[in-house]
Order: sequence, then C-alpha cells, then structure tokens
Amino acid sequence: MSSLIEQRLEEIHGLDLAFDAATNGPQDVLFLETDFEYATGLNALVQEIYRIFLTPLGSLVDDPGYGIDLSMIGQANDPRITIGLTRVAFLNALQHSSFQNRFTVAQLDVEYSQNQPNALSVTGRLEVNGFEELLTFQQLVSSN
Repeated sequence: MSSLIEQRLEEIHGLDLAFDAATNGPQDVLFLETDFEYATGLNALVQEIYRIFLTPLGSLVDDPGYGIDLSMIGQANDPRITIGLTRVAFLNALQHSSFQNRFTVAQLDVEYSQNQPNALSVTGRLEVNGFEELLTFQQLVSSN
C-alpha cells in the first residue's frame, strides 16, 4: 500500500489498517477506491476480532457501535458482576454488524487470570461460517 492510501484509510476510519496490511500482507485488508474491508480468510477475521477488542466503544465517529465497552473494569464491583459484565461486553462486540453471518459464538469463558493479578482472561471459540475448523481466541483484560 502506498503511504497516500494508508493515510486515507486512517483518515476515513481512524484505524491503523496500514499496520495490519504490512504485518500480515495485503490479503487481509482490501482497498476499494475510498473504502476498505477486511478479506474473508480466517487470518483476516482474527485481525478484525482483535481490532474490535482493542477499540473503545464509541471512539469511531462514523461507527459509534464499533468497539467494546470495558468501562466497568477497575470499579469496585463484586467479582461475579465484573465477570458477567465483561462477558456481555465481549458478546456485544462480537455481534457488531461487520461480523453478521460470519460466525457463531460457540463458547465464551471469562475468569480471573491465573498468571496476572487483577486481570480477567477471556477465552472463546467461534464456529466460522464456510470453514470446518473452530477459531479460538484469548484476550487479557487488566484493570491496571
């Protein structure tokens, strides 16, 4: 991708798609005139899922529903409530319209991390449409 195209992508969407394309190759990010989309492969889907998990909900002007709301992390809640709210936040993020009809959430587990103090470990399995294999992911959410 040329730097002008990379700059335009970042202006339109506020996402560092240039990083994704440079790291994983152009097969993950498709550029269509003045818009972009992720490619349909599993590797691109993984990048897209991690990107939404790293984006605070409401931070994109053109898509305020994109991202994840983890505002409850670090608050003085009962641990069971924090786990439940985190699970709901991840499920809501995975139901964004860009993922519509692309996968089904087969399993989503949230628990306190064994390795990191004050951190939640989120592990999930997705049944990806069009592929026979399951896609697994793990995300660490820390209150520090």
